Amino acid sequence: MSTEKRLSAPELVDEIRSSLAATTGWIPILSGPDGPTGLPETASLSEVAQSLRKFANAPAMPAAVAQQLRRASASATAGIAADDTTAYGHLGAAYAYVVQARLATSDDTTS
Repeated sequence: MSTEKRLSAPELVDEIRSSLAATTGWIPILSGPDGPTGLPETASLSEVAQSLRKFANAPAMPAAVAQQLRRASASATAGIAADDTTAYGHLGAAYAYVVQARLATSDDTTS
């Protein structure tokens, strides 16, 4: 039996938000100096969803990464108004898409 702990909904949001952090997030770095700015550590879920969408549409964003960020944004947006159980599923999906976007950056640089 696995002893790994499942992330809570707030932890999922924190993980996604850290990817978008203004000073340390990998997504703002990837979008280049002319791309959108990152988020503060206190950004709300709706701000996170909007930011994911903005970064997905940044001109310098690789297409494979942008596609995953759009999906993450849609999932995060769906989680905003959902009940707790459904919101958790949407946040988990958003986090998974962000992880896939990160993996796509590796694929993009090794091709």
